[in-house]
Amino acid sequence: MKRITFLPFLLLLITLALGSCEEDNYADWKILNDEWLETHKTDSGFIQTESGLCYKVIHQGEMGRPNLKDSYITANYKGELITGTVFDSGQYKAYLFEAIAGWQEAIVKMNVGGKYILYIPSSLGYGKDGSGDIPPHSTLIFVIELLDSKNQL
Repeated sequence: MKRITFLPFLLLLITLALGSCEEDNYADWKILNDEWLETHKTDSGFIQTESGLCYKVIHQGEMGRPNLKDSYITANYKGELITGTVFDSGQYKAYLFEAIAGWQEAIVKMNVGGKYILYIPSSLGYGKDGSGDIPPHSTLIFVIELLDSKNQL
């Protein structure tokens, strides 16, 4: 009888242990990313916002700016991890409010035709969960060129 009541408790302990092991797998990665961002936030030409986003204007562009509420944007982009591993590149065509928070904050500063480099802290990217090839707690590096924006300011 004692074995039956002990079994759920044992299973709970195993589940908690395995869950904490997964979190520990990314503890060093989180520290590495936080240190990288702390070191590079003062790279030449970069501006850091209150949220922690760092951006550098390569070209501001000359046409209107998108707005977060209803702008449908087209942008070329390349995304890298701090190791230089490219996790994605291509053309983004969607509403700006559907993008990660770091993109939302940066792209409303850009004019159409502009090009920025972004250092996005994990809190403005994919956070503690990660996404696909992006590990949890990853600082993201993006080069974004804003090609078009419908419903711009």
